[in-house]
Amino acid sequence: MDGIEQNELPSMVATLCSYENWLGPRHPQTLCLMVTVAAEYRARGELLAARLLLERAIRDGERSLGRMHDARLRAIVILRDLFLYQCDYERAGCLQRELLDCQTLRLGTDHPETLTAQEDLATNLLSSGEQISHGRSICQ
Repeated sequence: MDGIEQNELPSMVATLCSYENWLGPRHPQTLCLMVTVAAEYRARGELLAARLLLERAIRDGERSLGRMHDARLRAIVILRDLFLYQCDYERAGCLQRELLDCQTLRLGTDHPETLTAQEDLATNLLSSGEQISHGRSICQ
């Protein structure tokens, strides 16, 4: 998403709406563009718009493309990072578990990406535990 100009986002959103009407909301091109638009919203700090699109892409991507499709996994990573940014470790942990499950099935237990996903889950769980044990949010 590097180099997207401010005035390009409205045309990307219009294209997404056109794809949803023409190709359907669960078409691979629609879902891939949905993730791209959501990533741009996230980068611009429009977190609600990003979250809503990412949740749809994850749900609809699983139904139409399969659990381990690249667009769905990319949406999971972006949404996980959004939740981490908001210090919502519970939701981020759920997404990280899903990512780890998919990476394990797709690549095996000893693959570097699977091991990284496993380490990220452990870090997320540790952060969540620290937040709970101190009785306050670490974001304050």
